Amino acid sequence: MHHALDATEARPYRHFQVEPLSGALGAELAGIDLTTELPEAAIAEILQVLHQFKVVFFRDQTLDDARHLAFVRRFGIPQGPGAVPSVEGYPMLRHQQYDKHARMGSDVSFHSDDSFRDYPSKFSVLRALDVPEQGGDTIWVDMEKAWEALSPAMQWFMDGLTVEHTVGTDLGLTILRQAGGKAWDDMMRRNPPVIHPLVVTHPETGRKCIYASELLSSRIMELKKPESDNLLQFLFRHSYQPEFQCRFRWQKNSVAMWDNRCTQHRGIDDFYPAYRAMRRIPVVCDRRPARDPAAEPVRDFGNVDMVPTEALFLRKPELAYGGVDPGGKPAADNSGDAAEAALLADLNAREPGIRFSPAAATRVGRIPAMFRGNALSQIFSIAREQGKSVVDDELLDRVMAKRGG
Repeated sequence: MHHALDATEARPYRHFQVEPLSGALGAELAGIDLTTELPEAAIAEILQVLHQFKVVFFRDQTLDDARHLAFVRRFGIPQGPGAVPSVEGYPMLRHQQYDKHARMGSDVSFHSDDSFRDYPSKFSVLRALDVPEQGGDTIWVDMEKAWEALSPAMQWFMDGLTVEHTVGTDLGLTILRQAGGKAWDDMMRRNPPVIHPLVVTHPETGRKCIYASELLSSRIMELKKPESDNLLQFLFRHSYQPEFQCRFRWQKNSVAMWDNRCTQHRGIDDFYPAYRAMRRIPVVCDRRPARDPAAEPVRDFGNVDMVPTEALFLRKPELAYGGVDPGGKPAADNSGDAAEAALLADLNAREPGIRFSPAAATRVGRIPAMFRGNALSQIFSIAREQGKSVVDDELLDRVMAKRGG
C-alpha cells in the first residue's frame, strides 16, 4: 500500500544527514545541533524522517534540562510527572537512574509508553547523562512492519478487535506481591484499565500497526480467555522478531526520539552494578489510538506548560502513589514486626555510614519494589549532599516530592 508520505521519503534533507541503522527502523541524524534554536524547516524535516524511520538518534548533544525541554516543546505539550522521579524545577522531566540499588524492572519487557491511559504519549525524547562502558542498550520494534507481515486472513480477523491495557499485569502483580493489597488498590484506582483497538491507524501516515504489548496488554475483549491468551502470545512472538528490530548503543550525550504510536521498546539490563542515568520527556497525544483517527475527536488540553497525568484518562482516577498517600504518610502496616525489622536491617546495610529511622524504613517499604531501588538512589544521593547519616521523615519528604503525583 502506498501513502502520500511515500512520495517525499526519498527527498534529501537539508538540515542533517540520515544514516539508517537497520532494515526495519531507526536512523542516526548527523550534522544538527539540538542546543540551538532550530528553524521551523528543521523541525518539519525531523518529523518527516521520524515518520519514515519511527525512531531517530542524535549523538554528542550537550543538552541541559532547559534545552532538552525547549526542543521537546517544538513537537507538542509535555506530560506531567508520574511514578518515575522528576527533576527539581522540571516536573515534566523524568530521571531514570540505575546503579547497585536500582534495576530496570519492568522496562525489560516490550511496551508502548503509557498505553494504559486513554491518551498515551505521542513521542518520547530520551537523553543519556551517564552510561556504562558496555551494556544498557535499548531495542525498538516496528509494529507497522509486524502488521504488514501477517497474512491477509489474520489481518481481517484482527481488525476490529479491542484489547485491554493495564498496569495490573506482571507489573501490578509485582506490586501486589511486594507491597500488599493496599498498594494494589491504590495503583488501580490511579490507573484504571483502558480499552484500545488491537489494530490502530497512524493519524499522520495512514499506516496500520499492532497495538498490544507484552508488558501492558492483558486480554482481547471479544475472545474467550484461552483464545485471547494464545493470540496475544502469538502476536508477541511474531512482533518481537529480530527482523523488525533496531538496537541502539548508548553513549554519553546521545538522544533518542521515537514515535510511540507505531513502535515498542525495551531496555537491556546487562550492566549491573554499573551506573546509568537518563532523562526523558514524553509528549502527549491529543487523540486516542483509533482504527479511524479522522473519526476520533481531537482533545484540546489548553494553553498549559504540561498536561497532568490524571487528565490523560477519560474518567478521572483517584490519585495515590503505591501505598503512600499524597501527603507522604505510610499506609497501614500489614507486614508484621519481623518483616519490619528485616527491612530496616537490609536498608541499614546498603550504604556505609547511612542508617534509616524505623519510621523512614516503614515508608520506604511501602514504595512498590520496582520503584524502590530508584528511590533509594535518590535518598542516598540527597543524604550525602546534606551530610546526613540518618534518613528520616524530613529527607523522605523531599524525595517523595520529586516523585510526582
